Amino acid sequence: MASTNHNKRTRSASERLLFPWETPGEGAMRRARRGARPALIAAVVFAALFALARVHQERRAIFATRAAIATVMRAVEAYRADHDGRCPLSAEQLVAPPDGVQPYLRRVPTDGWGRTLRIQCPGRKNPDTADVSSSGPTGSFDDPSQVF
Repeated sequence: MASTNHNKRTRSASERLLFPWETPGEGAMRRARRGARPALIAAVVFAALFALARVHQERRAIFATRAAIATVMRAVEAYRADHDGRCPLSAEQLVAPPDGVQPYLRRVPTDGWGRTLRIQCPGRKNPDTADVSSSGPTGSFDDPSQVF
């Protein structure tokens, strides 16, 4: 019976056989590295998922902005048709027209980042009609690369 206990006994760190190139502390280092690998993989996967979520969120905001601009452009054209070619002074006039006409929009439109859209009439890009633009993710109309 004593021989079965001997077989189940594990070696302590001091009894462990070492190769000539190993030092006594290397086993603990190896075990620590082995435990760190899953944590590192999890961190890389988390970072990749976070980056993908940010890209998806940015694309969704751009899509929403383009849709809002198209809606406001249609509303501006309808306003101009009803008001002898005059443009609305702001997006608020599309929601509550000054002459009691039925509203062209239900609410003041915003872009994908929650900022109000700018209506410029006559437009620089479209001198015959109006330009509707968003300040983009930066919130500044001064940055031409970010204006939609």
